[in-house]
Amino acid sequence: CGSRWVNGQKEGISKGEMLLSALQSQTLNPQLTLKPVACMSGCSHACVVALAAPQKMTYVFGDLDPKDVDLILQTAELYLTKPDGILPWAERPLKKGVIARIPPLH
Repeated sequence: CGSRWVNGQKEGISKGEMLLSALQSQTLNPQLTLKPVACMSGCSHACVVALAAPQKMTYVFGDLDPKDVDLILQTAELYLTKPDGILPWAERPLKKGVIARIPPLH
């Protein structure tokens, strides 16, 4: 997310790589799995993360920054507590950047 390209070559470290590194440096709840992906097609909203679990809503958040790590993890912790995955705006620590809320496949 947020890579800089010069003459067809990626240059430097992207904000997405910085965000991933910041997330990987944290001690995660054992119920959380961090799964890096090469691209989530959210270029116009870099950096992008998703919260997904079986039988729950999937949330896609964008316009994130490496400094948002604490809010991302707090929101992920809240997501774990929600049987349906629904994160009401008033309850969730990460208030900005919702790109999509996708219903579970049944």
